[in-house]
Amino acid sequence: MHALINKQSFVGLQECTWLYNGAEVPPHQGCLDAVADYFNYRSKGPLGRDHNAEIEQACKVNLARMLNGNPSDIALLSNSSEAISMIAQSLDFDEGDNIVINDLEFPSGVLPWVMLKQKGLEVRVVNHRKWRVEVNDIMEQVDERTRLVMTSHVSYLSGARLDYRSLYAQLKETKALLLLDVTQSLGAVPVDMNEADFVVCSSYKWLLSIHGMGILGVNPTRLAEFQSRSVGWRSVRDMFGSDRFESFNFHEDARRFELGYPSYATVYATRFSTGLLLEQGIDRIEQHILTLGSKVIDRLLDNGYEVMTPEDPGQRAGNISVIADEGESIARYLSEHKVYVWGGDGRFRISIHLFNDDADIDNLFNALELFKNNRETAKK
Repeated sequence: MHALINKQSFVGLQECTWLYNGAEVPPHQGCLDAVADYFNYRSKGPLGRDHNAEIEQACKVNLARMLNGNPSDIALLSNSSEAISMIAQSLDFDEGDNIVINDLEFPSGVLPWVMLKQKGLEVRVVNHRKWRVEVNDIMEQVDERTRLVMTSHVSYLSGARLDYRSLYAQLKETKALLLLDVTQSLGAVPVDMNEADFVVCSSYKWLLSIHGMGILGVNPTRLAEFQSRSVGWRSVRDMFGSDRFESFNFHEDARRFELGYPSYATVYATRFSTGLLLEQGIDRIEQHILTLGSKVIDRLLDNGYEVMTPEDPGQRAGNISVIADEGESIARYLSEHKVYVWGGDGRFRISIHLFNDDADIDNLFNALELFKNNRETAKK
């Protein structure tokens, strides 16, 4: 199976096998050029600022297309952890109210709620069953005092994909909001921000961009009156108004969540990378990822590995996690052989994107066989 895109367009892919995409992606030459473009326009004074605004809007247009939303509903922050924490601190609740999370969440989706326990918020944790959390498991914890459900579309830990559309359909019958982390899915599989109240995402994983930006999508359907408890000059309609020392008015769209300038180098890179992904087609990328992932899972099972990620393509995306007590050692050994995977939390994780191909999978299993042989030799 061939890659969807020329590997030569990525910096460094000629020298390694990159299956590390759930952590971060290799830099695309187009992103390097975009960052250079940003620095070039920095030298043009006011004209540079005008161009920054144009690129920022173009970036939001691309993200909105990927999220099936509107550019005015997209805010650009520093990172996804900031976005989640901002929502947590802005949530209205009374002592004894609750939020629902699950034990497959990344720490950025856990810690802001644990902090709010000090203020009387109950945090309900749904435990996985065989590395899956189902919609019914979540809804069993939702009651009339639930203010929000926080979950990832695709788990960083197990690689399992949640049917968030079904979850949101049921949550709309309650007062509970849905905060959906799409960091492990946006750019790899389709995402619809209309099927959640908030979506958050990082820039440097499946979106093929660089560090420095968190994307916040705000669905206005149930959030027209939701306001942040943080404010900056970008959040308000008239920052130089005559009454600015007495009061202010938030923007009515998602800009009310933006405090100051974003990382424009990242905005330039993300405008390029999202355009590249849209040009390739998210449905086409998803099919490539799932087909190649099925080959990986079949070979893992044939070689006796215990796979955490569902075999069913509809229940996963690009991450494939394998139970391994020595996951860190495996990842370290493979890295020495120029095969990059993530290892930790009692597993190692193989993450497939549009530039991966059959040769990458062969390289992976050759390196795993070397690791196995090396361990067996060391035991003798």
